[in-house]
Amino acid sequence: MTSTRKLIHIELSRDAHETIASSTAKALPNETGGILLGYRVGSDFTVTAALVVEGKRTSTSFVRDDVEANRLLAEFFEERAPTDPVGYIGEWHSHPAAVGPSSQDISSIRGIAKQHADPLILLVYSVGTPWNYSGQVARRRPLIQPKTTPADVSYPPSRFPALELLPEGAVRGDGPVFISYRQSDGTKLADSFEELARAAGLVVWRDHTDLRGGTTTDRLERALTQGLSGAVLITTPDIADSEIVRERELPRLLELDQASEFSLCIANAIPRAADETKCDYEAPDHLLRLAPRRVLADKKQTNVFQADGKLKIIRDLVMHRIEERKPTISQEGRPFTIKIQTRPASYAIDAGTEDLHIRVQAPENGRLPQHKGLMLLQQTFGLLGDAVHASGAQKIAVSGGAHLSVALALGAALPSTEFHELEVLDASGQTWHSSSGEGGEVPQIRTETLLQSDSPSAKSRVAVFVTLSPQVDHAAFQNLIEHGPGFDIAVALSAGDRHIDPSVAGCFSRALMSKVREVASAFGRSEVHLAYHGPYGLGVLLGRYLNTLRTVVYEWAGDLSGDNRYVPVMTLEPGVGGGPIVEVNLTDS
Repeated sequence: MTSTRKLIHIELSRDAHETIASSTAKALPNETGGILLGYRVGSDFTVTAALVVEGKRTSTSFVRDDVEANRLLAEFFEERAPTDPVGYIGEWHSHPAAVGPSSQDISSIRGIAKQHADPLILLVYSVGTPWNYSGQVARRRPLIQPKTTPADVSYPPSRFPALELLPEGAVRGDGPVFISYRQSDGTKLADSFEELARAAGLVVWRDHTDLRGGTTTDRLERALTQGLSGAVLITTPDIADSEIVRERELPRLLELDQASEFSLCIANAIPRAADETKCDYEAPDHLLRLAPRRVLADKKQTNVFQADGKLKIIRDLVMHRIEERKPTISQEGRPFTIKIQTRPASYAIDAGTEDLHIRVQAPENGRLPQHKGLMLLQQTFGLLGDAVHASGAQKIAVSGGAHLSVALALGAALPSTEFHELEVLDASGQTWHSSSGEGGEVPQIRTETLLQSDSPSAKSRVAVFVTLSPQVDHAAFQNLIEHGPGFDIAVALSAGDRHIDPSVAGCFSRALMSKVREVASAFGRSEVHLAYHGPYGLGVLLGRYLNTLRTVVYEWAGDLSGDNRYVPVMTLEPGVGGGPIVEVNLTDS
């Protein structure tokens, strides 16, 4: 009769398992290891904690630093209560390959066991295996070599329930973009992606703004299965410690990415050991415990250490959104729709149905646009022309509202030389159309010269005040002439005492900009300093004719206290690399 002896059981606490698995992921492709703390119950072991010990690491070996191990143990025993049964019970280390303990591993634990009266355990955590752990128990024996025997190992299952099947409608090609990240070292990057995406016109789902009340995992599951179009997975070194990303968000995102309507973008912020300006493309699979499979390594990853890394991802997501909306635009023959706000609502569910919904946050106080918002628009306005071309739309419809300088910049991003039909619906419901006014009565433009030099200065500048208010006030503009950078010519252009009728906006905007060009060409090709005071819709149309000009755009910063002045906000130069906004002049103060 043959008897089978029950294996000794080693049970790991959740914390011990997470320490081993996480430190293994961070050390790949090398081994790592440390010491185990816990207690015995009969012949079985309970591991309450695993300590990581520094040492010599290679891809095939790990030798711990004994001095460091003794220091960690001394700290533990110093803090332990006298009645606490927890103590040193063994060693652990990792194997990057799917193999169990080596002969050297067995020899090492036997050598340590010689110095201890009680049995010790060895745990080997093997990457990419269905069993994960291999356990051994080493016992000291009189006069002969310690004996090792295999042990059974268990650890707590994931605290998350198994994923259910994706519901119908889980992917929507023009839905929100989900941002997945580890808060401890990924929040700053997530903030910058969220801000840049909104400034580019994308709808963003973000945990701190869009996660409503209720159980976090349930709400998160709803967000991941109710119509996303894409996601940005931000991989940082600490993502190895994010159970929510590893166990919940990533599995869902990989499922969603199987649909052609979904776009998963990987923002790699894990530096290579030898060069911190380059990212480690193998690291995401390691840290998220996907290795040795190349799940993320075989997908497109973007190095966010590069200056344009984030913008590359945003561009991909914008073009993906437009590609998904293009069939509808074509079938309905509708215009490409852009909504812009400088004081936007911050929730994904508040976004409308526009092709692009551009939103930047305005400052809490003051009339001027936010410096940070302008810096974002400097990056994203250059994407607008490509997006419209990709849509195949024959017309552009702009709505919403923004500062007048932003209106001019928006128009400059959609120049008349490339896009013939554009209309602007303003907050009062009036439509300003680029082709309007043919055959209508266009107001006569009055030109008032306030400064005229006989010859150009070394850097020729002209100041132009376009004011379309019936009651013209030159005070702020005169202040600019007297205290500005120095001008060769300063003129005020107005329509007299007439209000501008949107029905003639197209012809009137062309006539106005013809006058501006005439002034700018008086001394060759002068830099234009433009202060505009008029309807928002007309401002967008005027901006469309700024091509070939270098224009510094101003905003009025006056208030009731008598501070009556114009300040430079941004420099526009459509058609050059990085345009139309080539410089943000407004300071952050």
